[in-house]
Amino acid sequence: MKVAIYGYDTIVGKLVLEILEEDQNFKIDEFYPLSPIAGEYDAVPLRGKNYLISHVDEFDFAQADVALFLTTKDESERLVPKAQAAGCIVIDDSHLYAGIKNCPLVLREVNPYVIKEVQEKRLACVPLATSSEIVLSLAPLHDEYGIKQAVVTAMVSTSEHGELGTQTLARETMQLLNGVGVDVTDFPAQLAFNIHTRIGELNEQGVSSHEQIILHEVSTLMELSEHQLALTCVQVPTFYGHTLSVHVELEEDASLEDFKQALKQSSVLALEEEQEEGLISPVSCADLDSKLYIAHIRKFGRAAFDFTVVMDNTRHGEATAALDVLLLLQKALGQN
Repeated sequence: MKVAIYGYDTIVGKLVLEILEEDQNFKIDEFYPLSPIAGEYDAVPLRGKNYLISHVDEFDFAQADVALFLTTKDESERLVPKAQAAGCIVIDDSHLYAGIKNCPLVLREVNPYVIKEVQEKRLACVPLATSSEIVLSLAPLHDEYGIKQAVVTAMVSTSEHGELGTQTLARETMQLLNGVGVDVTDFPAQLAFNIHTRIGELNEQGVSSHEQIILHEVSTLMELSEHQLALTCVQVPTFYGHTLSVHVELEEDASLEDFKQALKQSSVLALEEEQEEGLISPVSCADLDSKLYIAHIRKFGRAAFDFTVVMDNTRHGEATAALDVLLLLQKALGQN
């Protein structure tokens, strides 16, 4: 395939390049790294070859079969229509279209068949990492037993906001450790050594804008209505790794062992108790493979269970999820 990447130097972009370097399943014939800065004379190495950087405003998207947008919402809003008009299929990870109906939302493990719609609309949307984490951890249980209701508290790392989040947390932490006060500008409150009880503005029902998007994406990706899922998102002062605390009530009862077996059926889930590393945390998760780690599983009465989930949100939730769509397109376009 001929692939363009806008945002190759972002947190997610660097991980995408790392995966493309390692995984030979991706058949890349031409590669176009795109920059918002004119006059870039550098090159991006990939698989032993250097590819010159092009200015995104001057790039002819007709040269690429697929373009990965790993950039900001503003840039996607400005450039996605241009790429589509040139016949290029866009995989958008800016979340510009998050929560919008009729936008092809793709999660390979759940709805790979949507790739046909992606080809027609020349657009694929990558779900928020928290949405993917909820769906991938609940889907095996819903398939096996049916979910009556789930209550999820999502502890969201600052990398959810890209480099702005991680750099703000690092700067505030350094300032406070050195006895210097912080000026809060880009976030509603201090990030370092702090927890935000909401992410985004609240509607009349008390649901935050961030939670609304996730509820919409979860209901789009699996047969779980917004009435079956109670969700609370809190911002925590960690750099990477989203953690879920889940209480789920099933339609059918199951033993604790059968519950664990249902989770093990998924190729993307792993149980902490079976790992040699011991305690799985957002920090340790980044050094492991791209799986979701289930821990602290307890049975809580008839057909009710509690557990936690940890996921490397930048690698699995963003980079791998976007490249999964690229692999589906590679197959659909007959280039496998």
